[in-house]
Amino acid sequence: MSSRNRDAHVKPHAQYEAAFAEADQTDSVVRTAWYACTDNRRKAFGLRYRGYVNAGLIEPSPFEIYTDAYDDLGTTLVAALYRRGACIATLRISLYVPGTDGPALPCENVYPEVAALKANAQGPIVELSRLSIDPEITNTRYRARLYAAAIRAGIMGCVALDARHLIAATQTKWQSFYEHVLDFKVAGAAQLYPPGDVPVILLTRELDADLRRRMARNMFFRIDKAELDELCQRLPGMVGLNPAIQG
Repeated sequence: MSSRNRDAHVKPHAQYEAAFAEADQTDSVVRTAWYACTDNRRKAFGLRYRGYVNAGLIEPSPFEIYTDAYDDLGTTLVAALYRRGACIATLRISLYVPGTDGPALPCENVYPEVAALKANAQGPIVELSRLSIDPEITNTRYRARLYAAAIRAGIMGCVALDARHLIAATQTKWQSFYEHVLDFKVAGAAQLYPPGDVPVILLTRELDADLRRRMARNMFFRIDKAELDELCQRLPGMVGLNPAIQG
């Protein structure tokens, strides 16, 4: 059986575990940049567009970018992962602070369960969304590493924003990764989450000591203190918050 056929029969979380064990030096040159709603995010939006077109989620457009109204909110940040100057992965985080009004979390228009999550929140909620990997990268295991790297970046951003709750709407085929690796729980049944017509399930978990222990045990997800300290100084101000203080 070819390696491509073998990969096609491996469960998503098993692909990640295999990828973690095969770290190569090319990953060391991947850097993450963060953008606020007023920054130039064209490279990230262009990659999102290419990824979504390749997946059949949107139709081709002469503008060759894909955005929505939530990208323009002051509570939105976009992470872009670069290798050799090229954007190869991107992820969006959307922040909701209890007591504030107006739209904040993209998934609340799809999942009625989000209203209760917001009402009972003990602190800020962050939604991870719009994750995309460069479609020209076809190596299955390297794509898995980039997917996980984007999730790690998103969680680092959540910690830097002093969030208490994480939510993510993901295709059901990736559900086992979130549950197995990071212990997310199902918060809402599968729905058709725009722009695609594929089932997307709502997952959630608290950003607590247990999550940090899980990340610390995994060499790939482990939080680097110097990196986190720098993000704690930068990211809150990008969404109008005071810098988070980490112990």
